[in-house]
Amino acid sequence: MTVTQPVFDAIVLAGGRARRLAGADKPAASVGGRRLIDIALDAVAGARSVVVVGPDRRLPAQVLTAREEPPYSGPVAAIAAGLAALDAAGRTDVPVVVLASDLPEATAGQVAELLRALDEDGSPAVFASDEGGHAQYLLGAWTSRALAAVRAAAPGASVRSLLPAGAVFRAIAGTADVDTPADLDHARRRAAVGPDPIAARAIVRSALPPLPAVVKAADHTAGTVLAAPLRAAEPFPPFDASAMDGFAVAGPGPWRLVDAPRAAGHTDTAALTDGQAARIATGAALPTGADRALRHEETVLDGDRLTETSTGRDDTRRAGSAWPAGAALAPAGYDADAAVRSVARAARVLELTVRGPVRARLHTSGDEVVADCSGAQPLPYGTIADAASGPVTALLHDTGVETTAGGHLADTVDAFRAALTAPADLIVVIGATGHGVADHLRAALAAEDAELLVDGIRLRPGGSLLVARMPSGTVLLGLGGNPLAAVAGTAVLVPAITDALLGRAPRPPELLDLTASDELRMPTRWRVLPVEPDGAGAWVATAGRGTGHLASAIGHRGLALIPPTESAAGVQRLS
Repeated sequence: MTVTQPVFDAIVLAGGRARRLAGADKPAASVGGRRLIDIALDAVAGARSVVVVGPDRRLPAQVLTAREEPPYSGPVAAIAAGLAALDAAGRTDVPVVVLASDLPEATAGQVAELLRALDEDGSPAVFASDEGGHAQYLLGAWTSRALAAVRAAAPGASVRSLLPAGAVFRAIAGTADVDTPADLDHARRRAAVGPDPIAARAIVRSALPPLPAVVKAADHTAGTVLAAPLRAAEPFPPFDASAMDGFAVAGPGPWRLVDAPRAAGHTDTAALTDGQAARIATGAALPTGADRALRHEETVLDGDRLTETSTGRDDTRRAGSAWPAGAALAPAGYDADAAVRSVARAARVLELTVRGPVRARLHTSGDEVVADCSGAQPLPYGTIADAASGPVTALLHDTGVETTAGGHLADTVDAFRAALTAPADLIVVIGATGHGVADHLRAALAAEDAELLVDGIRLRPGGSLLVARMPSGTVLLGLGGNPLAAVAGTAVLVPAITDALLGRAPRPPELLDLTASDELRMPTRWRVLPVEPDGAGAWVATAGRGTGHLASAIGHRGLALIPPTESAAGVQRLS
């Protein structure tokens, strides 16, 4: 659950013959306006040292270079050459990420996931696999010890033959490589319409730094994420207490019943001596002198004489049996949810170090949209009521985002620029994400020197979605103007944005068994549809009622993200 990425080195392989590409310089091929080699270098930009193994080419000055001997002798020889370059630079003590330069969708987020798995699993190496479970041996993270086999490998050995015992694989989207002209054409077509939702989430998580950590009263941390572990200030229970209604007893039995019952919350009772017993309520502190508590069901009371029907039964919750003082009760990166706040109270932790909550300003936009249409008067001809901000606000609230209505934006660049400079962690704009004459969001972002992180996504509806980072650090989320498009974009990307801003590690998706899912899939684009359980363990989707309203969502308990036919990924529940 750590937010800080570990120190690592990287080896980028860029020296293959590319026989199936007619011998072309594959790492120099352009996809989405970037060379494949640059995509690989961007993915390992956080490395301490980077070695590119292959022929001479234009590279950043800080990148080390090496060449396998003999040239074109395969990836194992190239990795060994990269290791030799790291050895010569005195870099031998940290994990090494190895990746090929023919991965058009490689990202820093994928690399971070591999390094996180290497740290959490304690395995010698972690490799990516695609949605169908096919291993990508040239996208992996190795411990320095595991790479010893590569250094000693015989000529012609394969990477697969050198996998260390205990190596694990992590399913990571976007790991397809480029081997043929068809692969390259496919990658270029995918890049032309933006990343898929899974890759867009990875981009967002890797590009956005977390908010500063703050200290808050533990009872007032709803919507935040722990920035430091929750540690117990006191043991729990703080005293020996009876776990059942019954009797507190001192010494060996039988016992003589004495004194008044011991009630929970009261300690003004006399001590017991050996041979004595007293009635005790659940949760009451064991009186001084008592050894243990016995439940009613396993005792017999004859007058004032008490005997037990079991042997050595002890129904006492001992002080510190749940946790001792100083125990780590929740790690950094966990939501400070109701359970965490409850445990903090029990452990007498009065303050928590957290990030968040994320504070957002939500704007509607478009001269054709009437934001305030609560009155009975008819809308002007050619205009429509704002039907998107309500459900978007509800979704933001469900993800713990504190949302303020920022007002409606007229179709002018100045209106959008003013909105983009308002103080907030997240600015959400509904509409103006297209390329029409009245869509001014991109122009405003350019005027404010914003960095576009996601410009379009392979999604229906909501494919025109935008994510940008302002110079101030504020995040901009631009949503499609139609209600279903706005809701889809919110459900798909807001959790990733809040993960990044709050330093929260992403959770595994909830996969659905969707009836007739093959019929609902699009060829290359992901799809968001309302879904409802069928009562027999599966879910049913509703499609085909348009995106200009939410009629298809009525009577449905959630939304599903449905992958295209080209993907082996499962159907994910979004909300």
